[in-house]
Amino acid sequence: MERLEKRGTEGFWQRTAWQGRIFSAYFGQFVKMRLAYRMDFLVDTLAVSFSMVIQMAVLSVLFSKIRALDGWSFEQVLFIYGFSLLPLGMFNLISVNFYGFSDKYIIGGKFDRVLLRPVNSLIQVIFESFNVSGLNEILLGSAVMFYAGTKLGLEFGVLDLAVLMALAPAAALVYTGVFLAITSVSFWHEDKMGLAPPVYNIIRFSRYPMTIYSLPVRVFLTFVLPFAWVAYYPATWFVGDQQLPWLALLTLPVGLVVFSGAVFIWHRGASRYASTGS
Repeated sequence: MERLEKRGTEGFWQRTAWQGRIFSAYFGQFVKMRLAYRMDFLVDTLAVSFSMVIQMAVLSVLFSKIRALDGWSFEQVLFIYGFSLLPLGMFNLISVNFYGFSDKYIIGGKFDRVLLRPVNSLIQVIFESFNVSGLNEILLGSAVMFYAGTKLGLEFGVLDLAVLMALAPAAALVYTGVFLAITSVSFWHEDKMGLAPPVYNIIRFSRYPMTIYSLPVRVFLTFVLPFAWVAYYPATWFVGDQQLPWLALLTLPVGLVVFSGAVFIWHRGASRYASTGS
């Protein structure tokens, strides 16, 4: 029995390592293709950076007229904004195939090819393409957090860095879970991807302290579309009320629950996929 368990464990890690090498090859090939058009890559990078600069300029203008926003200083809001870019960049890096999934994979029949491969279907869809501009958001978010943290006099210890390294990916799981669930609806209704753009637009509300919103909005952003967990709650470990930091740690289970629920919906939908018949 012990030999069987050991063999099963070894087999699991061997499969994991094998799939890891496959997805590393996916990413390496994508980077080579992307860098083949360097001017296009440069334009995308500049466009994303310009968009972020404009949004921060809006914040600067707002706080030039208002010293505090419901008790939050400009530097505190800026820190929350910077933190929000970390999980958003992680999500944008891997989510490019979520958009247009219905047309490309369901209606176009590309999902047939995915199912024929001996690799998890969801991981294939995620890693078949990347949005390198997500790296720009991660770098810019880190720079904004560093600037705001310096102005606030924050001192990052080892624990704070460990918390940051845990909460940012957990917040990215919230993004991924929400949009994966929307994508999975395509298995039942091929035209439902129209839900993604308005939901994506709601993300901008998560970049500010939740206390500035009315109670119904706070409840909606915490429990319905849980975007409050991608910036405000995790960022309060570093800024804000002294009673909030421990609430920030709930980002970890929230991210796992939201993503696990979306994966469940995905597999239920994939199990009923019946091909295009062509």
